[in-house]
Amino acid sequence: MTVGANAQIVVGDATAIALADNATIVVQSGAQVKNSALTGNGTYGTGADTIAFRNNSTLTVEQGAAVISGGTEGNAEAVNPEGTGNTIINNGTIQGVHSAAIWFQNTSGLNTVINNATGVIEAPGNVMGASGNGAVDFTNRGQVIGNLVFAGGNDTLRLYTGSSVSGTINGGGGNNLLTLNGTGTDTLPTGITNFQTLQKQDTGTWTVASSMGAMGVTSAEVQQGTLALTGNNTQYTGTMLVDQAGILQGSSQSLPGAITDNGLVQFAQAANGTYAGLISGTGSAEKDGAGTLTLAPTAAGGNTYTGGTVLKQGVLSVSADNALGGTAGGVTFDGGTLQLGSSFDLASTRALSVAAGGGTIDTQGFQSTIAQNVTGTGSFFKTGSGMLTIDGSLVGPIAAEVQEGTLVLNGSGAQHTGSVTVDLPGTLQASAKSLPSTVTNNGLVQFEQNVDGTYAGLISGTGVVEKDGLGTLTLAPGAVGGNTYTGGTVLKQGALSVSADSALGGATGGVAFDGGTLQFGSSFDPASTRAISIAAGGGTIDTQAFQSTLTQNITGTGALTKVGAGTLVLDGANTWSGGTTVSAGTLAVGDASTSAASMTGATSVAAGATLGGYGTVNGDVTNNGTVAVANALAQFAGGAQGNFTINGKLTNANLVQIGGGKSAGNSLVVNSYVGNNGAIALNTVLAGDNASSDKLVVNGGTATGATTLKVTNVGGQGAAITSNGIQVVAATNGATTDAGAFSLAGGTTKAGAYEYYLVKGGVMAGTSQSWYLRNTVPAAQSAPADTSGSGTTAVTSTPAPGTPALPAASADPITLYRPEAALYAELPAVARQLGMMQIDNFHLRQGEQSLLSENGSLPAAWARVWGGHSTLSQSGDVAPGFSGSMTGAQVGQDLYASTTASGHRDHYGLFLGFGRATGDVSGFAVGVPDAAAGHLGISAYSIGGYWTHIGPSGWYTDAVVSGSSLVIDSSSRDGVSATTHGNAVTGSLEGGLPFAIGHSLTLEPQAQLIWQHQTIKDLNDGISNVTFSNGNTMVGRLGVRLAGVYEAARVTWQPYLRLNLLRSFGSTDKATFGGVTPISTSVGQTTGQIDAGMVAKLTKHGSAFATVSLGTNLGGEHQRVVTGNVGARWTW
Repeated sequence: MTVGANAQIVVGDATAIALADNATIVVQSGAQVKNSALTGNGTYGTGADTIAFRNNSTLTVEQGAAVISGGTEGNAEAVNPEGTGNTIINNGTIQGVHSAAIWFQNTSGLNTVINNATGVIEAPGNVMGASGNGAVDFTNRGQVIGNLVFAGGNDTLRLYTGSSVSGTINGGGGNNLLTLNGTGTDTLPTGITNFQTLQKQDTGTWTVASSMGAMGVTSAEVQQGTLALTGNNTQYTGTMLVDQAGILQGSSQSLPGAITDNGLVQFAQAANGTYAGLISGTGSAEKDGAGTLTLAPTAAGGNTYTGGTVLKQGVLSVSADNALGGTAGGVTFDGGTLQLGSSFDLASTRALSVAAGGGTIDTQGFQSTIAQNVTGTGSFFKTGSGMLTIDGSLVGPIAAEVQEGTLVLNGSGAQHTGSVTVDLPGTLQASAKSLPSTVTNNGLVQFEQNVDGTYAGLISGTGVVEKDGLGTLTLAPGAVGGNTYTGGTVLKQGALSVSADSALGGATGGVAFDGGTLQFGSSFDPASTRAISIAAGGGTIDTQAFQSTLTQNITGTGALTKVGAGTLVLDGANTWSGGTTVSAGTLAVGDASTSAASMTGATSVAAGATLGGYGTVNGDVTNNGTVAVANALAQFAGGAQGNFTINGKLTNANLVQIGGGKSAGNSLVVNSYVGNNGAIALNTVLAGDNASSDKLVVNGGTATGATTLKVTNVGGQGAAITSNGIQVVAATNGATTDAGAFSLAGGTTKAGAYEYYLVKGGVMAGTSQSWYLRNTVPAAQSAPADTSGSGTTAVTSTPAPGTPALPAASADPITLYRPEAALYAELPAVARQLGMMQIDNFHLRQGEQSLLSENGSLPAAWARVWGGHSTLSQSGDVAPGFSGSMTGAQVGQDLYASTTASGHRDHYGLFLGFGRATGDVSGFAVGVPDAAAGHLGISAYSIGGYWTHIGPSGWYTDAVVSGSSLVIDSSSRDGVSATTHGNAVTGSLEGGLPFAIGHSLTLEPQAQLIWQHQTIKDLNDGISNVTFSNGNTMVGRLGVRLAGVYEAARVTWQPYLRLNLLRSFGSTDKATFGGVTPISTSVGQTTGQIDAGMVAKLTKHGSAFATVSLGTNLGGEHQRVVTGNVGARWTW
């Protein structure tokens, strides 16, 4: 049946339309079907209903149409399906003015009501009623004005977003289903009861403000869209299922205690709350809202949902990893915070990512480790006072910020392309490998560097950088300006290596040592504005092989250790008090321009290390290496002379190097000095009294122990000491020194012609505790010795331990010449004696006049060897003497010989010769007369020419000129060796006149004049330059020879005996040492000599001759010479 558009069926107390089964009724738009029942029973006896039909029928009320029950009869409804299987589709109005709008008469089966969006179902009370337990499937997309009450059947109510029910909703008896549908957003009215199943369908959002328990729900399911629970469901014991397309939204108070999450559980937590329920399933959980949600599942295994957790807003607080669901479920930060409620580690299988909204981990006061990478593009914040460790890496352009507590990065910084910011009081702990390349540090960046590594990134900001870990961290910022952080650098462990000051941040940032090492990777000076301090943990500066100068004051209570082969210069007035250890390299306190530099505390210098400079150490120093004063440091070589002061006790077990360069004048000033078998090296101008010298100054304390002074002569040429000597140890302000405190290396030292020794006490009053170098033994004193050091009486000097025995003091001072003075002074005399023996006389060279009988060119040759022992001694400054052998050989060739008609013969020839003198020299050495001085050797290589004329009666004249090249070598008893060269020219003119005296004997007077000129080159024996001044020397000989001749065995024998008187005279020999000290030796003596010889003409062509000779002085300088000579002549 169709009620046409705009048609009206209006009746009184009766049913307007009544149809049986399978009816189809359409009330078209604008049409109206209305009755005004009062008491009528209607067609089916159930009341005068406006429209009634039986089973399996359909009523459609179009938009704008109306079905109205307008009477006063209470059981006369607008629509009354009398059976089952019926469907009511309302797009208009169904209204009961005084009764229900719809009444279901059936007691079983199912009827359906669909109230579409334009539909209105209205009644003054319950808009719907029923006579039994028949089921109703009610869909509401429009308006229900009144109560919606179901009967006892298994009913279904389908509510769509945008629909409304003005009254209560009661599912009645049975097992009822409530579905929430639509694509919009709506809120379920409160007061709904008796629905056992709740389903959220479609993509829209429904908010349920009532508790599901009050609604009677025992099973809830979100199939699609969002179900927002805002009521208190903490006591709900039914099931809660979220399907894959569904979203369950709520808070810790509104969500049920067990959720099977295969979609999304969305915590909209505006206020703080704790959810102790269990979330399982394959879905994810999301934290929204500004409040703090604490997930505290009471189940032993915690939450098991595997879809991960998304943090969008507020805080999600967990005290165990399983609160975040299964370990395969990730955590995505997109604006929210993960707060740790205890110390635990996130599962390594849990992927972590930071979306564009960013995220925060709040450790509170706890610790947690993240083993996996953290990826993403957003900002990542660390808050809370605890420690968060990321063993994985930050991957991608994440902007990380440490606002509080400690963030530890152990992964690879190379994978992080974003920035890192550290706020105060936050700490970022990382290594060179794990720290990202750009860090804004306004808190603390803590390098935990247990292995060596290099960080080439840039650190800026107002914060502090701290080095921990046993490895070496190299800061090598790639930026041109270097690091710019201004909070300073703290060194706690291992080494921090830098090659430029800018690697340490801004120039106002300090360096604080507390157990760590600052290592220099190049030579540079830290900024003077950079404060440096040493805490109780101490600090180490490793210069490696480089040099650095610190001009600022180093403060603190810790100890400083200097290592590395290079040099650290401290130019400030340093006050750290924990002491200093110089383990390697050099620690210089003050350079030449900063003598006010100082450091405080006990200092220890290790073997191989050096302490020194121009400044002051205020404390005791124990030296097992080197203490070097001023320019004695290699780094200050060439600098000015200066002082180094130790206001304390210096204990020296190795070397104190006071002398620097090639000049003298440095001083080491100490309060007290203890020598532990160490040495002090000084530069001294070894000259006369008060010559310049480096000094050890003992100021007011004591000098004890045993120390060797090593003196280096710097330009001193030696000079006789006439007073105290040269001061090398000064005792001032009442200081005292033990008699055995100092000794001189080698016992003595040499300069010029002198031997210096070390002595405690000068000869002047007030010098008894000081130490001097002296080269004289002072004259014996008649006044009592000064033993008090008061300076009021004369002083008795005490030679240092190890000084060789000195001559006893006498009325006059005794000069101590070094042994080499006698050795070199004797050299000219030995050279002259060797030259004399080389030239000798005619008979020792040629044998006999009668042997020279040849004529023509190259008529004959001759040769001889000779040797002997000479003892020489001379008077002079050092009274030198020689005792040794002189040997030689000559070969000659007559070049031409002729005989005149009257019997005069002339022979002209040349010869070559070699002579060697070797022996011991003695003299006045170190104050001892005739003491061994050393060994002398002279080799002479000669060439000469001769002319011999023999008269008819046998008289002869012989003229010889010889030139020699001298090679001179000497070695003193002290091991001082020297070599030089020289030249000698010798000329001889000799004549003899034989007289026959019978019995085949002849008596031959002889006369000879020998002239010698020597030139000996300067020598330098490493101690002094020595020059020689030797004039011409003349030797005159007068002799007489008694010779015989006889024949035996067809050999003509001519024995002879000769007596000679020789007189040598010439200028004094001088050996001048250093150009200032001439050592003079007298020349001249009268010598008597006796020769015995034999000449044998063996054949027509050959002859031989031999001679022995003894000579001794008869006056003048001592001489004793014993020689032998053997020769041969051969005519061609």
